[in-house]
Amino acid sequence: MKIVVVEDSAVIRKHLVALLLSIPGVSVIGEAESELEAVEMILQLYPDVVILDVNLSPGSGFNVLKALGKAGSTSEIFMLTNQTHDQYRRLSLELGATGFYDKSTGIENVLDKIRSMLQPGSSS
Repeated sequence: MKIVVVEDSAVIRKHLVALLLSIPGVSVIGEAESELEAVEMILQLYPDVVILDVNLSPGSGFNVLKALGKAGSTSEIFMLTNQTHDQYRRLSLELGATGFYDKSTGIENVLDKIRSMLQPGSSS
């Protein structure tokens, strides 16, 4: 499974990458910290999954979602953010995110979702 991680904090991004690479069958094919960098990378690399933060430097994960939707991207997008207000969750899902997770408590949930997607017979 090919994954792109979009996170403006280098420390958090490197931690996520290390966790993802501990899952057999996962390959992190790109990392981005800005909105423009993320959109260009995702549209060029066609990842299976994108892990996307709301706050980027510069830019916004919402704008990334809009651009990917407009471009017809088929990547599954998991928002992983500290911005866990209900309006952010609703907007993320309306704009095409597959899931919305709290960065402080939901990282393991994202990893579990990815593991389940790798299981034989998975519908994802």
